[in-house]
Amino acid sequence: MSKKNEQLQKLFKKVTVRVSLPKVVEGMPLLEQGMLAVLVRHMPQEKAESFIAALKKAYPEWNEVRVCQTEEIAAAIRGGKASRDKLSPLFPPARDAREYLQEVFQKTHGMELDSLRDDPAGNAKALAQMPVLGTAATAQVLALANGGKLPIHPPLVRLLERTGVVAKGGLKKAKDLGEFFPEGDNSTLERVGEVVDRWCHQKQPICQECVLVEDCPFGKKAFQEWKVQQARAAAQREREEARRAVLEKKEQERLAKEAARLAKKNEIIRQKQERETARKAAIDAKKKAVEAEKQKKLAEAAKLKLEAQKAKEKAALAKQKAAEAAKKKAEAEAAKKEAAKKEALKKEAARKEAAKKEAAKKEAAKKEAARKKAEAAKKAAKKK
Repeated sequence: MSKKNEQLQKLFKKVTVRVSLPKVVEGMPLLEQGMLAVLVRHMPQEKAESFIAALKKAYPEWNEVRVCQTEEIAAAIRGGKASRDKLSPLFPPARDAREYLQEVFQKTHGMELDSLRDDPAGNAKALAQMPVLGTAATAQVLALANGGKLPIHPPLVRLLERTGVVAKGGLKKAKDLGEFFPEGDNSTLERVGEVVDRWCHQKQPICQECVLVEDCPFGKKAFQEWKVQQARAAAQREREEARRAVLEKKEQERLAKEAARLAKKNEIIRQKQERETARKAAIDAKKKAVEAEKQKKLAEAAKLKLEAQKAKEKAALAKQKAAEAAKKKAEAEAAKKEAAKKEALKKEAARKEAAKKEAAKKEAAKKEAARKKAEAAKKAAKKK
């Protein structure tokens, strides 16, 4: 153990690591070693290795995994299609695996990391920001690419300088960080990576939350500046609050005056409306009285008219009945005269018939007398 490594262990002793780095698998490609570091955050290493094997079996290349949906990756890890409820526990590791591959693609424009071996130091700068993979896991992959020695990695150099382990610019000529992070010492690398990922950001470090704030010169100074800023912000908030209180009081007074003015205006309007309502009510009442009187007169006129109409109709009915009676009487007299006329005609016809019969009888008697006379003359002639 080097003095630098011992110093780091002592300094970072109070840091609690959330997830440990996986054990290096001999012969595993660097891309898969990084994938293993991502998956062990969700499961034991043995299971994570079997998941990687399942993905390699399901997909011919890692780029296809990168462009797949989370549910498809989860199904491939499980070994086949299943219901969403059964696959949902695998969504978090499947999502992180896809995002890790996307991160690698954006940084390298490819789907492999073994090319890091060609220029570990230069590639360490290219992989300075790997949020999904994380600082510790990125450093582990870079160390594997560099034969076990961690190359100069900007986030780790920044942290070493801020904590005062090395002077600013003191590692410009260094070839690697093996003195600080010897091969196999994952514990120190994990703690340092935890601080980098959680608090010691490049542009906006949150030193006030870091567990090393009292032991880190940069953090202590930043914390003091932060407290000053917070005090200034608190004072500013107090001033703003006081100013806001004054403004609110003025606004409340203005609103109260406005409300009083509006209430007075509304009262005047209400009284005016009441007077107008009363006036309209009086007019309506007068109109109703006039209309009632008019309706009364109309009703009386209608009653008189109806009575006159009824009397007229009664007189007309009586006249009609009298006319009908006179007509019936005339018809009866006419019928009587007609009957008498018919009787006279009947008697005249009977008389004529009797006279006709009497004439016929006389003619017959006359003919009979002539016949008898002729016979007598004939008989007399025969006797001569």
